[in-house]
Amino acid sequence: MSGASGVGKSSLLRAGLIPELARGAPQLPESRHWPRLLITPTPEPLRALAEGWARTYGGDAETVHGRLRDDPPQAGPLTPDGRLVLVVDQFEELFTLVSDEEERQAFVRSLHALAEGRPGAAVIIGLRADYWDRCAAYPQFAEAIQDGQVIVGPMTEADLRLAITGPAAAAGLEIDPGLVETILAELRAGRAAGDRYEAGALPLLSQALRNTWDRREGARLTIRGYEESGRVRDSVRRTADDALQGLPAADRKLALRLFRRMTVITAGGRTARRTATLAELHAAASAGSAEQRDRVRELLSAFAARRLLTLHEDTVEIAHEVLLTAWPALRQWLEPDLTAQAVYDRLIQDAAQWAEHHRDPAFLYRGARLLAVDDVRARWDRDPVSFPPPGPTVEGFVAASAREARRAGRRRRLVMTGLAVLAALALAAAGAAVDAANDAERQRDLAVSRQLAAQSKVAGDPVLSALLAVAAWRIAPTPEARHSMLDAAARPGRAVLPGHGGAGAKTEPVFSPDGSIIAAGTDDGVVRLWDTASRWRLPGSIVHPGPGCSAGFDVAFSPDGRLLAVACFATVRFWDVATRRPAGAPLATSDATGMLGSVEAMAFSPDGGILATAGYEGVTRLWDVRTRRKIGKPLGSPDTETGGHAINAVAFTPDGKRLVTAGADDVARLWDTAAQRRVGAAFTGHTDDITDLAISPDGTALATASTDGTARLWSLSTRDETGELREPGEDRGFRGIAFSPDGKRLVTTGAAGSTRLWDTAGRRPVGSVLGDRRVPVHKAAFSPDGRLLAVTDDDGKVWLWDPLLHRQSGTALPAAAEVAFSPDGTTLAAAGPGVRPSAEDADRAVRLWDVATQREIGPRLQPAGALARGNVGAVYEIGFSPDGRTLTTASVGGNVIQWDAATHRQNGPPVYSDRDDWRVKFSPDGRIFAIVFDRSIGFWDIARKRETGPRIALPREADSISEVEFSPDGATLAAATADRTVRLFDVAARRQTGDPLPAATAGSFAQDMAFSPDGKTLATTAGNGTVRLWDIAGGGRLAATLTGHTGLVFALAFSPDGRSLVTGSADRTVRLWDLQTRSQIGPPLTGHTSSVTAVAYSPGGTTVATVGNDGTARLWNVVTSADPAAMTCANAGRSLTRAEWEQYISGEEFQEICP
Repeated sequence: MSGASGVGKSSLLRAGLIPELARGAPQLPESRHWPRLLITPTPEPLRALAEGWARTYGGDAETVHGRLRDDPPQAGPLTPDGRLVLVVDQFEELFTLVSDEEERQAFVRSLHALAEGRPGAAVIIGLRADYWDRCAAYPQFAEAIQDGQVIVGPMTEADLRLAITGPAAAAGLEIDPGLVETILAELRAGRAAGDRYEAGALPLLSQALRNTWDRREGARLTIRGYEESGRVRDSVRRTADDALQGLPAADRKLALRLFRRMTVITAGGRTARRTATLAELHAAASAGSAEQRDRVRELLSAFAARRLLTLHEDTVEIAHEVLLTAWPALRQWLEPDLTAQAVYDRLIQDAAQWAEHHRDPAFLYRGARLLAVDDVRARWDRDPVSFPPPGPTVEGFVAASAREARRAGRRRRLVMTGLAVLAALALAAAGAAVDAANDAERQRDLAVSRQLAAQSKVAGDPVLSALLAVAAWRIAPTPEARHSMLDAAARPGRAVLPGHGGAGAKTEPVFSPDGSIIAAGTDDGVVRLWDTASRWRLPGSIVHPGPGCSAGFDVAFSPDGRLLAVACFATVRFWDVATRRPAGAPLATSDATGMLGSVEAMAFSPDGGILATAGYEGVTRLWDVRTRRKIGKPLGSPDTETGGHAINAVAFTPDGKRLVTAGADDVARLWDTAAQRRVGAAFTGHTDDITDLAISPDGTALATASTDGTARLWSLSTRDETGELREPGEDRGFRGIAFSPDGKRLVTTGAAGSTRLWDTAGRRPVGSVLGDRRVPVHKAAFSPDGRLLAVTDDDGKVWLWDPLLHRQSGTALPAAAEVAFSPDGTTLAAAGPGVRPSAEDADRAVRLWDVATQREIGPRLQPAGALARGNVGAVYEIGFSPDGRTLTTASVGGNVIQWDAATHRQNGPPVYSDRDDWRVKFSPDGRIFAIVFDRSIGFWDIARKRETGPRIALPREADSISEVEFSPDGATLAAATADRTVRLFDVAARRQTGDPLPAATAGSFAQDMAFSPDGKTLATTAGNGTVRLWDIAGGGRLAATLTGHTGLVFALAFSPDGRSLVTGSADRTVRLWDLQTRSQIGPPLTGHTSSVTAVAYSPGGTTVATVGNDGTARLWNVVTSADPAAMTCANAGRSLTRAEWEQYISGEEFQEICP
C-alpha cells in the first residue's frame, strides 16, 4: 500500500484494516481467528520481525533472529497453523534507517518466504510513495508491484468534511457554524488535483483540530479556539514553538539536538524521521546521572503531551513527517546536515566517475570542493546512520585529491591577505550560488526520474510502462531508470492495443498474412484494425450490420491479405482491407427457416478460393469465395454425423486437400474437401467440448483444446494421440490453441486467465504464464514471423507479447553436467547422457549440438580403446580452444583428453591422467590447466604434457579446495576453500595476493565463481541463495550482494560484455542480473524441473545455456543491448504522446524520447 506522506496510510492500516480483520471481515469471516502482527522496520528489521514473532507465538526471539539472519528463506516454516497477517508499516524505514544492504535483503527475503510458505502469510506493506522505486529494485516484490498494489490517494472535500464532523459527533461535540467551511477553505489552497487535497492535509488537520479541542468551550468547537490555535497552516509550528519556548533556555538547544537524533538525512538530501532509543538520546544529551536522564524524559514528555513525539518503553519517534517541514526552527537546525548530505552525495558520484575514467587526475577535487569535504567530514563521522562509510573508492579519491592539491601548492594560494580573501569569498559565494542552482535542478531531475521509474513499474500497459522508463532515463540517467528499462525490455508484454476497451472480445485476434495488421472483433459487432508496428488503431472500423452480432462472430483474412471475412450469425461479409469498404455481396449461410447455417467458425483454404463455415447446427459448408455459392453438400449432418452438436473450430491442412472440424461432441474429424467425405475414424479422447484446434505448419499434427482441462496432440495420419497438456489452475478448461509458424511452440489460453507457451516436441511448458490470471483469456495467434503473440481477453483487450524473449529456445537437450559454446557460438558441447542413459552411453560422453537447429552434430565424443574400458568417469569440465578446432574435456578419475572438434576424434592419448587429483580448470588461452589436489594447486602445460613450475600450497587454516577459476588474462587464480573464503593467487609468482574474501555463509562454501570479462569483479555464490560481487580492482571489498533466489546458487556466468550475470539455483530457476544497478532483469526463467547446476553465455551474449539435475540442457533467448533506451523504444514501436507526457510528466518541457 503506497501513498504520499500524510495521506493516511498508517491510519488505514492500524485503525482500519487490522480492526476489521479482528472483527471478521464480511468477505473473510475466518480472519477473526488469524494472528495479527504489526511492526515497523527500525534500524534492525530482522530483530523487529523476530521480536514481533515471539510476542505473537511465544518462543525465543534470539533463536528466531538467528534463523532469519543465517537463512532468510527459513522464515516460511516459522509460521504455525493458521494464516498470519503481517503488517509492516512505515516500510520506508528500511531505506532511511538500515545502512546494511545485506540486512535489507535478508528482511525482504524473509517477508517473501513468509508469503510463499504453507499456509502463506498475508504480508501487507505500507510505504511512502517516494520510496516506491527503491522497492521496485527487489525482485521479490515484482508480483506485488504488478498485481497487489493499493494506492491511497489524497482525501476529497467530502472525506475531509467527514473527518471533521464524524469524530466530533461520536464524542458528543457541537461545531460552530462556519468552522468546517473555514477549515476546508484553508485546506483548499493546497488542493492537489480535481477535488482532492494535498497529501499533507490530514496531519495538518489533525493537529489543528486537536489544538481547537484543547480550546473548546464546554462541548463546543469554536472558531475563536481554532484561530487561537494557529489555524491549519500555522498550527503545527505554533504547537512546536510553544513546547520549545516552555522549556528552560538551557534546554532548548538540547531539545533540538535530540530531535536531530530522531531524524536521518537520506541519499538525495531528504530529511526523514527515525526511531531513536532512549540510550541514544541519553548519550546525545551526555545524561550520565539519573537526574540528567529524568531531565531528558521531562523534555521529551513536553513534546509528547502536544502529540509531537510518540514515546514507547525504550524508544522515541517524531509523531509525523509533517513536523519536519512545518517547523522552521527544526528545519534551520537541520540545515547544516542537508549541506553535508549534498556534499556527500556529490562526492560519491564524482568518485565513481573518477574510477570509471581509470582514476584520471583531471577528475580530482581542487580548491573549494576539497575544502568543503574537509569541512563536513567531522559531521559525517558523528552520524554514520545518515552518512555510512563511503568505501575505499571514495577514500582513495579524497586522498588522491589531497595529494594533488599539496603537490600543486593549491592550499598556499588559498591563504591570502584580507582583501584577496574577501574577493575570493565573494567569488566563491557567486560560484556557490550557481552550483546551488545547478544542484537544485539536478536534484529535481533525479527526483522526477526516480518517480517516473517507479510509475513505470505499475503502469498496466506494457508499452506505456516501457516508455515511462525511457522518459525517466532521458530526464536523468538514474540506476532506477536503467533498471526499469531493462525490466520492461525483459518482460514479454509488448502492448495493450488502444481503443478496444468497453466491449468484451468475441473473436480470436488475427494477423494479416504479411503481419502488418491485427484484427479482432468485440461483442458490440465491431471489428477493429491496428498497425502492428506502431500499435495504433487504423481508421475506419468495420461494423457488421447483421442481426445477432452482439452475441458473437468470427473474422479471417484471405491468404493474399486483401479481404477480411466477418461472420455473424448466418451471414459472412467481405471487406476490402485497404479501403475498409464492403467487397462484393455478402454470403448467406442460412436455409429457408433462417435457423441453420449460423457461423461459429470459418477458415479460408490456403489458395483463398474456398471458405469453410461451421456453426451451431453441427455441419460444415464449403463456399466458392469468388461466386459466393455453396460447393457440394454439407460435411456432416445434424442427425447422423455429429448428433447436432455445435462445431466450434475448423482448419484446412496446409495443402488444402483436407479439413479438420471439432466441437461440442468432444471429438475432432478429418474431411476430404474434394470428395466431401470423412476420412478415417474420429479423434476421440476428450471428455468435454473441444473449443479450438490448430494444424501444425508441416501438416503432420493436430492440436485440440477442450473444456475438460486438457489440450491434446494427435497424429493426422494415424489419428493416434501423441501428447496431453495440462495447465495447473485451469480447472475451467482451455479456450484456444495455436501453433507457432515454425511448429516448435504451441500457445494455449484458458478460462481461468492463463496464456501458456509449450514446447511442441517435449510437451512441456516454456517459461512462466503470460498475463495476470485474473481475467479469462479468449484466443491467441502468432504473427507470421513468430515474433509477436496476440491475445484477446474478456475485458475487451488485445495484448501483444514477445513469445521469444527470455524464453527457452527449442526443446530440452539431454545433458548431465557441463556445457560450453564454441568461440563462434554455433556449437554447444554438453556433457553426459541426460535423462535416459543407455548402457553404451555413459556420462563420459560429450555431445555436440547445432545451436540454431538444436540437432546433434556427428558422433559423440567418447574415449576409445583402453580408455573406454578404463578409469574414465563423468565429464565435468569442457573447454574449446580459442580457434574452436580443439575441444578439451576433464573427467572424474583424472583424465584430460583433447578432441578434434571437426572429426570428433580423440587427439592421441590423454594429455594428463592422475587419479589423485580432485579437479582441473582450463586457462582462458587453453595452454595450461590448474590441477586441484587436497591442499595444493598445480599447473599443467598441455603442449609439453608435464607439470610446470611449483605448486601453490594452501595455508593451514584453508583446509581443502572446492573450486578454482582463472581471471580472463590468466594471471590470477581464485580458489574457494573449506573455510568459507576465496583466496586470490598470482599464477606467475605462485603466491597469495591480498586477504581472503569471506565469500560464503556459515555451514557452506562457494559453489561456483567467475571473473568479469575485464577481470575487475569476482562473483561468488554465498551458500544462502545469494551471490556476492567483489571489487578486485578496488582491493577486494564486497561491492554488492544479489538476492532473489530461494535456494542455493550452484552456477553463475558473466555476459561477454560484462554488463549482466546469469545464475542457476536449487530453486529450479535461472535469473539474469544487471550489474550496473545490481538488480534482477525481468522474471526468472523457468522450465527445469530440478536444480540448475551449470550455466554458460554464448559468445554473442544473446543465448544462455543451462543444465539441470533433471538431465536436460536448455537454451534461452536473453537479448540485451548496450543501449537499453534504444532497445526499449524499438520494442515499443512509438514514443510518448504529448497527452501522455502532460499526464505523467507535467511541469517538464515535452521531449521526443524515442527519436
